[in-house]
Amino acid sequence: MRSAIRRLVKTGLIVAVAYLVAGNVFLNTPLGPWAINRKPERFELAWSHGVTWWPGFVALWNVQARGHVRHVVWNASASRAEGRIAMLPLFSRELRLDGIDVAEVRVGVDRSDEEMLPPAARPGGWTLHFARIGTTTFRHARIVGVEVDANGSATFGFIKQLRGGPMEVLPSQVSLRDVEVRAGGDALLHHGTLDGDVAIVRHLREQAPGLAKLGLTDAHLKIDGEVPGLAVDLASASQWDTALVADANGGRLEADLSLARGTLGSGGRLELRVPLRATRNGAQLDEQAVVQATVGDSGVHLDVHLPPPPGDEGSLRASLDLAGSTIDLPLDAKAVLARTSGTLDIDWRFGSLEWLGPLLVKAPWLALEGAGRIDAALKVEAGRLAPGSRVEIPEVSIAATVAGHRFTGKARATGRLDAAGSGERAQVALAVARFDVAAADAPTVLLMRGNGLDIDLEASGQLLDFRETATTRIRFANAEVPDLKAINAWLPGEALAITGGQARLDADLALAADGRISRGHVGVHAQRASARLGALRLAGDFDLDGRIGGTDLAARHFDLDQTTLKLRNVRIIDEGRTAGEQWWANVTLEKGRIEAKRPFKIDADADIEMQNVGLLLALFTRHRDYPRWVLKLVDAGTMRATGRMAMDAGVLVFDRVEARNDRFAMQARMRLAHSQAKGSLLLNWGVLGLGLEVDKDRHEFHVLRAREWFDAQPALIGR
Repeated sequence: MRSAIRRLVKTGLIVAVAYLVAGNVFLNTPLGPWAINRKPERFELAWSHGVTWWPGFVALWNVQARGHVRHVVWNASASRAEGRIAMLPLFSRELRLDGIDVAEVRVGVDRSDEEMLPPAARPGGWTLHFARIGTTTFRHARIVGVEVDANGSATFGFIKQLRGGPMEVLPSQVSLRDVEVRAGGDALLHHGTLDGDVAIVRHLREQAPGLAKLGLTDAHLKIDGEVPGLAVDLASASQWDTALVADANGGRLEADLSLARGTLGSGGRLELRVPLRATRNGAQLDEQAVVQATVGDSGVHLDVHLPPPPGDEGSLRASLDLAGSTIDLPLDAKAVLARTSGTLDIDWRFGSLEWLGPLLVKAPWLALEGAGRIDAALKVEAGRLAPGSRVEIPEVSIAATVAGHRFTGKARATGRLDAAGSGERAQVALAVARFDVAAADAPTVLLMRGNGLDIDLEASGQLLDFRETATTRIRFANAEVPDLKAINAWLPGEALAITGGQARLDADLALAADGRISRGHVGVHAQRASARLGALRLAGDFDLDGRIGGTDLAARHFDLDQTTLKLRNVRIIDEGRTAGEQWWANVTLEKGRIEAKRPFKIDADADIEMQNVGLLLALFTRHRDYPRWVLKLVDAGTMRATGRMAMDAGVLVFDRVEARNDRFAMQARMRLAHSQAKGSLLLNWGVLGLGLEVDKDRHEFHVLRAREWFDAQPALIGR
């Protein structure tokens, strides 16, 4: 018996010595890190030295750990870590650590642009069961740029089956004192305390990805601490300078909140008081901004008070109730809004109002730019604004891009929600006292300026759904076009160009919710304008009454049906072309379409009424080149004509032009390009007929078989 005992003791000692040697060699040579860090891109553990005295016990010094899960990169360090591994569960593929104690803990969590996807789920994964990881010397945490220093204790436990198995966070606690929080060099919390606990029920990753885990979480958080004051310099009219500063009055953050499987617990509260020190032109304000939230049986109540800046009467007050206290994920702003009721009063200057534009229009044609003051009184009932709610912006810079033109100016904006029959009608009006207009692709070149631009937006329903259904009306009158030559960028300059003159312009346009011009009217009134048409130089007055509809916003196409152009006092100033006559003509586009690019592309059918045919004759050649009997017919009475016109890329084409009065008929086609004309003309008076062929500077008359010659000429515009 004694020999058996001696052999057993000897064997035990040999095994113990072997374990001590093997275990400590494993911990203090590259063998240990090599065995553990098989996938260092996902997880890596390092230490300076370690020791194990008996199976299951491990102590490590200067421990460093890091990992990468999806977009989250984390790291942790401790001066010492000591743990106990349960040996028997290893035989059932479970790594169980009943307790790990760590000292001088520091952790960091950041976001990475590189996503590390988890491996595909498959059976047979080991189970990690860390019943308790605890420290009484928590020191520091860095969470996405926010630095936290503290002294205290924390315990954390979890169970995770590898290869896509379930995960559970065991009841865990944290208790910290002397909490200091910083971000970007600014202190956010002083002398704070934080106590909390959390647990997450066992679940698979696909059952609750990301923040959806809140629906499986039980937690309690209690925090108390000093917050800095906010110093604001209001000297700048467009931008306020702000800085976080220490404040003797002592701002404070207090919170006591609980969460039970995604629902906030009744009795929870949060209160934030921030001292404000604002200065403007020597005047100073010492006040507090206050945010208070309380959780009741029926939901959450929120009170917000922001005092006015010095020298102002503005303020921000909100008293809102959120029905229910369940946190539904993913968060949907509209769903949260539908549960909200209360009042919101704002009279405040914002450093930027650019965020308002997307709330007003669905297509990005309207922008509110720069700083501005908002004066609003809103009443919300179950997420809907109640009639009588109003918003006013006394002055804001706007930029509106319509049909390739950019309107800019300072606007006064007002918004209202009123009852309309059985529903509501939301209206937003922008009144611009003075405005400038330039091409959207050449914003520094002034095309037009004017006084009194009205942009009125209206929708049936809610201001908060405004952008989805809002229609717009844009109006102005008597705007000045100081130099008509500015529109040459849109004209085929080789064939048609403005050489001088001024004009006045009126417009009344209706836009659909997508920014498309559904209908509209543009009026241009010019006096003493001059132009070059091919080789001709013209002068006179004109009135354009443009009727716009059928817009294709993406292609920038507009229908011009029933658009009219009235020419008055038109004369040709080229010597030898005429004898100083003046003409009038009225043109109506029965079917017309324009593509708003530079230059314009136009295709139209036209009806024309003109004083006589003299102006058309002058387009082909000098009057003195025609036979006398033709010139006698020039003033033979008012002519009526039809024809087609096309304009594109430096070329102007007239085709199928047919004109007649009681005694005289004419047909014509012409192509103007590079200041050169090419075309054919047929004149008929009773049995007399005359054809004229023009090719640049050459012209040739056809007397015999003039009709057959003209009919043989090719059309210039296809059907």
